[in-house]
Amino acid sequence: MHKRIIKSSFFLLVDRGFRLAISFVLGVLIARFYGPAEFGQLNYVLATASVFGSLSSLGLDDIVPRDMAALNQAGLSRDDIQKTAFILRLIGGTAAYILVLMLTFYESGASRLFLIACLLALYLPIQAGDIYEYRLRVEDEFSKIAFSRSLAAFLANVLKALVLIFALPIGYIATAMTSEFAMTSTFFKLCLKKKGFMPGVFQLDYAKDLLARSWKIIFAGLLITFQARVEYFLIEKFLGWQEVGQYSAALKIFEIIDVVCVILVSVLMPKLASIVNSENARLYGRRTYLIGFAIYFLLIPVMILLVVVFPYVYGVQYAEAAAILPWLLLRPLFGMLGSIRNMFIVLADNYWYPALSSLCSLMVSILAGYSLIPQYGLYGAIASSMLGLLTLTILTDLVFYRKNSIAVFTCFYEWPYFKSLIQGSIRRKV
Repeated sequence: MHKRIIKSSFFLLVDRGFRLAISFVLGVLIARFYGPAEFGQLNYVLATASVFGSLSSLGLDDIVPRDMAALNQAGLSRDDIQKTAFILRLIGGTAAYILVLMLTFYESGASRLFLIACLLALYLPIQAGDIYEYRLRVEDEFSKIAFSRSLAAFLANVLKALVLIFALPIGYIATAMTSEFAMTSTFFKLCLKKKGFMPGVFQLDYAKDLLARSWKIIFAGLLITFQARVEYFLIEKFLGWQEVGQYSAALKIFEIIDVVCVILVSVLMPKLASIVNSENARLYGRRTYLIGFAIYFLLIPVMILLVVVFPYVYGVQYAEAAAILPWLLLRPLFGMLGSIRNMFIVLADNYWYPALSSLCSLMVSILAGYSLIPQYGLYGAIASSMLGLLTLTILTDLVFYRKNSIAVFTCFYEWPYFKSLIQGSIRRKV
């Protein structure tokens, strides 16, 4: 199992590294070319769309891979699961797209912001193709997942570069960004087709079962994402588009770190779904948290390097963003803890708790944001965000979900286990 996880993680890390490298370069060029105001509008639309991301995904990102891996429902094949989940996600994505357009039009009318939303938020229904990625993940086809995403990212970034070369309006950048999702879904589908998978049948009963299990995740996801993005809306409200652009540029740097926890969860979920139960959940929880802490500490030098390099890369027009970067160093740790925690919550079929903890976190973020942002600007936004993340990942668990807190604070008990694995691997090589 450990070798498969390492191999799968290697493919995903190579893919992520490649995509982050080219996206980082183009992202810097986009930020410098369009300036903080337009860059802020672009990321404001992204934040708005991401709020409805859980509605688009219908909370199926963890449930469907688990069902595909376990195959514990009589008369239901992986092809049926795939077809049913795809149709549900297409409906959810379309609904989310319409809501984003309605919200943006209500706020700004038929403006440039609305045009960006029309083009960029199209990724929401297109992401129904992630169902094909679920299937490839469960079948341990991580190399195909990595290749598909890397190729799509390369082609999309070529389009972005052409937009900048010809100095086209920012709407063309939004189109190029959306094209990456379309190409990725297409490549996933082609990978499945080559294996000759049958198309499957839409199963209404299974669709109802999925929604019955996932609506709590959808509700929690809306709260979680809004909590993670609420500072964008508060910054725009109190400080304006220039400050949204500054804050967006700072957060973009830490996306390089945040993806590591996404990879960890993507690889572990199908593996743990078939072996975790009520008796061993704490054991695997401690081991996974210890891996998460180890990864975070190993990435600290990378984060420090990013903070140092940022002013030279983005230029003087993003001086405010450079000043707030050191205060964001804890954000990836909260992201890591939250991702692992949510994975085990799903494995335990505890779909109510994320909504409760997210609601507490959102309330803290809004109250802190209204108090701190008008007075302290972007530093207030960071403080409110960190307080919300602390509430989400630590404080609510101490009150309502103590077994997870125990797993976090006792994860270091598992060090002898990993130490023996490392020593055994060294002895075999010798």
